[in-house]
Amino acid sequence: MILFLDNDNPKPIEQRVRELILKKLYVKVNDEYIFIDKEVFIALILNDIIAIAASDYDMDLALKLAIELDPKYKTVPKSKKKQLDETLEEFANEIDAYRAYLDDMEDNVHDDEIYLHVHRILNSEHEVLERRLHELMMQSLGRRLSEEDAQSMNLTRDGLLDVFANQVKLIASHKNIEDAVDAAFDEFENYPKKHLVTKESIRDEYLRFAPLVKDEINAYRMALSIEEQDGEIPMILAFVRQALDLKKEE
Repeated sequence: MILFLDNDNPKPIEQRVRELILKKLYVKVNDEYIFIDKEVFIALILNDIIAIAASDYDMDLALKLAIELDPKYKTVPKSKKKQLDETLEEFANEIDAYRAYLDDMEDNVHDDEIYLHVHRILNSEHEVLERRLHELMMQSLGRRLSEEDAQSMNLTRDGLLDVFANQVKLIASHKNIEDAVDAAFDEFENYPKKHLVTKESIRDEYLRFAPLVKDEINAYRMALSIEEQDGEIPMILAFVRQALDLKKEE
C-alpha cells in the first residue's frame, strides 16, 4: 500500500492522473456551495481524494495523511475528519479513480493503460454529464424565453426552462418521438393528476416543440454520441457550448 505521496513533486503519470481528476472536479463541483476561490477549493478536495485513496478508504489513516499533506489541519483534526467524510460521500467516483491509479502502479501497469483506466472511471458518472447538459439546455433556451412567456403558462421562467430542458433530453435520448413520448408518459407515474395527461397531448406537444429546439436536440445527441466513444465530460460540455454558441459561465 502506498502511504506517502510527495504532493509537490508528482511523477509524470501521477501528474496526468491529477489533471484528469481536476478537470472532472471543475465540472462536478457545484459553485453555489463554494465560499472560497474555486481553484483553492478544488485543490483542497484533490488533497482529500488523494488521502482517502492512499489510505485505501481507512478514514483514520486518511486523516493522518490529510494532515501530512496540509499540516495546518493538525490543530483542527475533528473539522478535517468531517471534511474527509463529506469528500468520501460526494466524490467517491474520483477517489475510486485515484485508488485505481495506485493499484495499477503497484501492479506495474503501463502508464498509458493507467491513464485510460482512470479516464474510464472518471467519465462513467453519467449523472454528472446529464446535470450539466440540463443546465446548458436551460441556458440556451433561456436566450429566447421571457418571463412573460412563462407567466402565460402559469410557471416561473426557471420552471418553464426546466420543463423544456427535460423535453430536449427525452427527445434527444430516444430514436424517435414515439419512444420519447412513452418515456415522458412514464415520468407521470407518480404524478397525482396523471389522468389529466395523455400520450396524445404529449405527442402533440413534442411534435410542435421539436422543430423549435432542433439545435439543442442535435447538440444533446452529439454529447451522448461522444460519451459513447469514451469522451471526457469536460470536453463534451465544451463541444456543446461551442455548438450552441454559449459562453462559459464563471
